[in-house]
Amino acid sequence: MDDRLYNRQIPLNLNVPQGITVVGVGGIGTWVAIDAAMSGVATIFLFDSDIMEEHNRNRLPFCQGSLNRPKVEVVRDYILAIRPECNVIAIQEKLDGILLEIQLKLGLPVIECTDSPKSQIAIYNACKKAGVPFIKAGYDGTHITVTSNVSGWIKAAAEETYTIQPSWVVPAQVVAAMAIAKLMKYPEHETSLDLSE
Repeated sequence: MDDRLYNRQIPLNLNVPQGITVVGVGGIGTWVAIDAAMSGVATIFLFDSDIMEEHNRNRLPFCQGSLNRPKVEVVRDYILAIRPECNVIAIQEKLDGILLEIQLKLGLPVIECTDSPKSQIAIYNACKKAGVPFIKAGYDGTHITVTSNVSGWIKAAAEETYTIQPSWVVPAQVVAAMAIAKLMKYPEHETSLDLSE
């Protein structure tokens, strides 16, 4: 870690991991990855099978030229522009099956930022079994949640369903920042609150 770049955060005694795995690089996962890179995480694995679409841009700092490109590549390129020393591995796949098994063998903390209940439960259970740190970061409108588990607030769905939820940049940034704070400074903290309150 470059002391000239990070000298103001050194007195905070942050627990900056060598690497992390970010699952889902939409409104939350993108900011999680950016915040992690800006905090000095050396290696970031990005998993997402989607491409960048116009409706994503209301929450993300990307230009028109990012459209129709894999989200993981757009986020990787952005991070490398601001932290060229960061090792960003962009994988345009869902993190499941054999990919999940392989990734968990690295032992890196996993920050799950998808809107898929099926994925959230599978990744949480796999992390728990492997003893890998897990953080779930999500929001629904203005209600945000940052937790180390998924039980108690998520409903398992037999089939994946996608509903369009109201979203904007502020809750996405807040929940991402809180996830990184949980990872590096406040590991015992759990958050479930409405920004409007």
